[in-house]
Amino acid sequence: MMNSLYIARSGLDASKYSVDITSNNIANQNTEGYIKRVVNTSEINYANSNEVGSGVSFDGVTRTTSDYLYDKLISQNSLASYYSQQDSVLSGLETTFSETDSAGLSTTLSNFFSSLETLRSSSSSLVNQNDFSTQAQTLVDNLKSLNDSVDETFSSTQKKLQTQVDSVNNILKQIVSLNDNIFKNGASSSNDLLDKRDSLEKELSNYANIEVNNDNGMYNLKVAGVSVIFNNTNLDEITIDGDFSDLNNLNTNLKVYNENLNLTSGSLKSLKNQLTTSTSDISSYKQSLNDFAKAIVDYTSSNSSTPIFSGTDVDSLSFDKNKISSLTSSDLDNLSNLQWSSSLTIGTTTKTSFSDFYQNLLSTVSSNVSTNSSKLDSQNSIVNSLQTSYDNLTKVDPDTEMINLMQYQSAYEANAKIITAVDEMLQKLLAM
Repeated sequence: MMNSLYIARSGLDASKYSVDITSNNIANQNTEGYIKRVVNTSEINYANSNEVGSGVSFDGVTRTTSDYLYDKLISQNSLASYYSQQDSVLSGLETTFSETDSAGLSTTLSNFFSSLETLRSSSSSLVNQNDFSTQAQTLVDNLKSLNDSVDETFSSTQKKLQTQVDSVNNILKQIVSLNDNIFKNGASSSNDLLDKRDSLEKELSNYANIEVNNDNGMYNLKVAGVSVIFNNTNLDEITIDGDFSDLNNLNTNLKVYNENLNLTSGSLKSLKNQLTTSTSDISSYKQSLNDFAKAIVDYTSSNSSTPIFSGTDVDSLSFDKNKISSLTSSDLDNLSNLQWSSSLTIGTTTKTSFSDFYQNLLSTVSSNVSTNSSKLDSQNSIVNSLQTSYDNLTKVDPDTEMINLMQYQSAYEANAKIITAVDEMLQKLLAM
C-alpha cells in the first residue's frame, strides 16, 4: 500500500512536468526558432529487484529535431543565399544597362552615325557640324555614365563584403557566448540557448557554407572548411585579403589567419567572386565598355587623318569638337563606313560591328540574370521543401499539444485520486 503512494507520487511529478512542457510548447508555437520540447520518462527499476510497476522516472526535456534534416537545410539554404546575392548584383547591373526605344547607348550610337551621314552630305554646314559635335559628345557622356554606374556597383559590392564579414564575426562571437552559457548550465537545461544557437547557425549559413560538429559535447564550427570555433569557446575571426586599387587585376580572398576559406556557397562567395577579376561579372562588363571605347578611338583615328576621339579606356575617352572642321570628305566617307563594317575586332571579339558588339553585351547581361534567376527559383523550392519537412518535425502543432495536455492533466488527476484512495484506506485502518 505504501508503495502505491510512491508510485502515484512519481506519476504526479511526471504528469506535472509534462503539463508544464506542453503548456510551454503551446505558448511558444509562434516563437521564431522555437523547437518543440518533449518530456523523457522511463520505468523505475530498483537495483537487485525483479519487480515491475515501481513508478515512472522523469529523465529530462529534449528538443524534437533531426541532425540530418538540419544539416541538409543549412547547406541548401547557403546555396540559395549565393544565388540570391548574385541576383542582387546582376539585377542591379541589368538596370544599369537597360534601354528603351528612345534612350540608351544603342540609340546614342545610332544617332551618332546618323549625324555623321548628315555631316558627310554637307560638311561645311555649321548646323550639321554642331549636331555631329553634340551626338559625339553624347556618345562619350553615355559611355562614361555607364562606366560610372558599373564602378558604383563595384564600390557598393566592396562595402557589402566588409559589412557581411563583420556580421559573420559578430554571429561567431554570439555563438561563443552561448556556448559558454550552455557549458556552464549543461546542455540538458539549456534548450532555449540551443534554439538561439540553431538560429544563429542558420543565419550564418546565409553567408557561407558551414559545418557543425558537436560530438562528445565539444562544439566545433567550420566556415568553408576552416575551423573558426573550436573546443566550445575558442574563436578565430575572418579577415579580408584583397587589393581593390586595380580593377583589372582583382584577387580577393577571405582568410582565417593565413588559411584561405574555400567558399562553395553563401553570399560571401558571390561577393568574393564579383571582386575577383577572373570570376567577376562587374569586371567583365567594365572591360567590355573599355574595349568599346578603345575601339572607337582606334578605328576613328585609323580611318581619318584628323583624330576626333582620344583615350585608351572609358575613363580617358574624350572628344575634340574643334577638329570637326578639319575633317576631309575622304575622312567622312571612311568614318561613315564604320557603321556598316562587321569585320571589326573589339577586345577579344572578332568579326563584329560596334552595334553588334554592344548588343551582344546587353544580351550577356540579360542572359546572366535569367540563368541565375532560374537557379535561384529551383534552389528556393529545394529549401522550402526541406524547411517544410523540418518544421513538421520541430514546430509545435497546437492541436496535438492540446490533446497531450488533456492526457497529462487526466494522468495527474488519476495519480491524485490514487493518493486520495490510499490515504482513505490508511485512515480507516488507523481508525480500527
